[in-house]
Amino acid sequence: MNYFEEFKSIIGAKTGDASKITMDSNLKELGLDSLDLVEIILDGEDRLGIKFENEELLKFVTVGDVVKSAESKK
Repeated sequence: MNYFEEFKSIIGAKTGDASKITMDSNLKELGLDSLDLVEIILDGEDRLGIKFENEELLKFVTVGDVVKSAESKK
């Protein structure tokens, strides 16, 4: 399973443009606020069958941070 592609799809649906999303993309620079991030994480949890800890959400700055955390849960 490609975690990056899953989160790219989720984030792209939220921002309206997945074409510019990379592992280095800053979540805030993509126009995402804290509520958007929570919704993205919940969608990712449902799609991937994983669970993020609440404390982790505060540490996510880039798409790569989210993907790496998700990959560590497989």
